[in-house]
Amino acid sequence: MNQGYEDVAVIIPARIGSTRLSNKPLQLIGKQTMIEHVLTRVQKTGIQNLYIATDSEEISSVVTKKGFTAIMTSPDCKTGTDRVYEAFKKLPNYDKINYIINVQGDMPFINGSVISEIVTGLRNNHFDIITPVVKVDEEIASSLSNVKVVITKSNKALYFSRSLVPNGSKDFFYHVGIYGFKAKALEKFVSLEQTLNEKSENLEQLRALDNDMTIGVCYSNEIPISVDTEEDLTKAREFFAKNNL
Repeated sequence: MNQGYEDVAVIIPARIGSTRLSNKPLQLIGKQTMIEHVLTRVQKTGIQNLYIATDSEEISSVVTKKGFTAIMTSPDCKTGTDRVYEAFKKLPNYDKINYIINVQGDMPFINGSVISEIVTGLRNNHFDIITPVVKVDEEIASSLSNVKVVITKSNKALYFSRSLVPNGSKDFFYHVGIYGFKAKALEKFVSLEQTLNEKSENLEQLRALDNDMTIGVCYSNEIPISVDTEEDLTKAREFFAKNNL
């Protein structure tokens, strides 16, 4: 096992019932399914504790045939984070895991280096949660589908929003939806009720901030392609073909 990652687990939630893109994790990009692309890229980090958390026997079958490990979870999980926690508690060595990284299963070209940055941030800071951001201009930030985060000079997240925040700025921090949790923080988070801010913005990370949990940021230079719709899938396939990946 890669030294330094023994107490780290990467868990990728992958449910079959996406409303905007049918069977999303199993959609092909080239000759591999989307979920295989994610797993293969994360595997390059050297983290051995790598798992898919799914409610689908079909997804489980696809990934296990490729040598990966799937953990079956309830179809009733409210969020991806709840699914990650359920899978975490089923790990035979969960009590030895100090850090859990929730990687989205719809980022087929994720750069594993950002996961390493998250782990470093969790080890070296007091934050409960670490998540990546990318500095962008107003053109990118203006889309309501792109989440922005206001941060302090000590890299602490103050607020996340779909609106242009902070108001009047020329540069913004785009939030990449990957989360690193300390184990106790993940357990606390899933025990909390939804908050008004979370419901208003439709952003579950606000539940943590509303309950005085701390979120720190690390920095990345690229925005990974995220696939939510047929249009996104077409773009991902074109990107794959163009770059001979």
